[in-house]
Amino acid sequence: MSFNSLQFALFLVVVLAGHLVLQGGARNRASRLWLLASSWFFYAAWSPLYLLFLLLSTTVDWALALGMARSRSRAARRVLLGLSLVSNLGILGWFKYGTLLAESALGLLALVGVGGDLSPRPLDLLLPVGISFYTFQSLSYSIDVYRGTIVARRSFLDVALYVAFFPQLVAGPIVRATKFLPQLDRPSRASERLIEQSLFRIAVGLAKKVLLADPLGVAVDAAFAEPSSIGVVGAMLAVYGFAFQIYFDFSGYSDIAIGTARLFGFEIPENFDRPYLASSPRDFWRRWHISLSTWLRDYLYIPLGGNKGSESATRVNLFMTMALGGLWHGASWMFLLWGAWHGGLLIAQRALASRGSGLARLPLGLRRVLTFHLVCVGWLIFRAETPGQFRAMLQAFRRSDTGFAPHLPAALVLLVVAVGLHQMAAREMWSDRFLQLSPSLQGVLYAGTIAVLWLAAPAAEQFIYFQF
Repeated sequence: MSFNSLQFALFLVVVLAGHLVLQGGARNRASRLWLLASSWFFYAAWSPLYLLFLLLSTTVDWALALGMARSRSRAARRVLLGLSLVSNLGILGWFKYGTLLAESALGLLALVGVGGDLSPRPLDLLLPVGISFYTFQSLSYSIDVYRGTIVARRSFLDVALYVAFFPQLVAGPIVRATKFLPQLDRPSRASERLIEQSLFRIAVGLAKKVLLADPLGVAVDAAFAEPSSIGVVGAMLAVYGFAFQIYFDFSGYSDIAIGTARLFGFEIPENFDRPYLASSPRDFWRRWHISLSTWLRDYLYIPLGGNKGSESATRVNLFMTMALGGLWHGASWMFLLWGAWHGGLLIAQRALASRGSGLARLPLGLRRVLTFHLVCVGWLIFRAETPGQFRAMLQAFRRSDTGFAPHLPAALVLLVVAVGLHQMAAREMWSDRFLQLSPSLQGVLYAGTIAVLWLAAPAAEQFIYFQF
């Protein structure tokens, strides 16, 4: 049940109507039960089997957190936290990395002449959609209880709703228990103004996805499928196209998630802040997938030691954090290489800054252009499915001809639009301007948007981050 489907629109209307009828907001038990049941139904619509693993993760962390709250022994609390880590990361690792690890192990054995005829048996189960997101979300609850940042909840309903709340369940933003659970204690109703802003946010998110990300994806897919058919210009358009495809796809999902959550009176964190205006690699990660980058900082980088040790230790911690962040995206050495690339960029920025040189000495515009192209190198690594495809795309950059894959000319027009929209002022200003229009004109614009989305629906694609 994708956000860009008629089924989801009908689902949202029914769930919101039920929520309003129950009155009382999230504090009301019936209302919370309704939201939880709706969220579980939403997830089970992908596959009922997926729901079992979501329930397992939720139940384990709820029970272990209560155990940590009751225990006075620090050692016992560590054991319980360890069980949470093993349970969550074990399930995540089994589904996402089991086959990759088996293939890698057999490859190493083959190098020494052992087991050359063996091949790993692929997993029979498909990767549960959104498992990386809800695993990190559930795990952060256990860690925060262990740290004393938040008090363990006796109510399974509260914890289950936190983990499974459907707007951000499948592809984020990753919500912290410290931000979500207090909202259950202080429920709020969406005001008329907030509802209007939320509907506008949802419409913008859908437009980003259907009108920009999906058409760009057609051109990008064509180029990466046959890199031998393009030259340097086509390769550049393909990489630039993917940079804006993944931005509008993922930020569009986040817009819909944030707008939908606000309809129910919940605030979930922003996930993007015009990332291609970043003036350095560090600034990029303050703007891109913010909920993941801050999660990695707080639950991986800082526990590893952060920047409290020597400079060499700090660089190792940075590299490990970004490399593991890359591998979080899936069982591919290309994802690991993408994370390592960004780790290297962050290390290089620190090294140059320590010498009094680096990006900070350049004009702002030049810093932004340079940072964008360093990020685009990373996107080339990220998008390539195999090292062979990556090499083929690099070879396309070496060809001086201006060959185009069939859809790339249209991508050029879309890119101009995409760049312009990305550079525009903050979303709040456009929301305010839209809401200043007369209700009749707003209705016409909404109707036009719905019509365009309806016409584009047959060619709509799944959101890219569903696979993670």
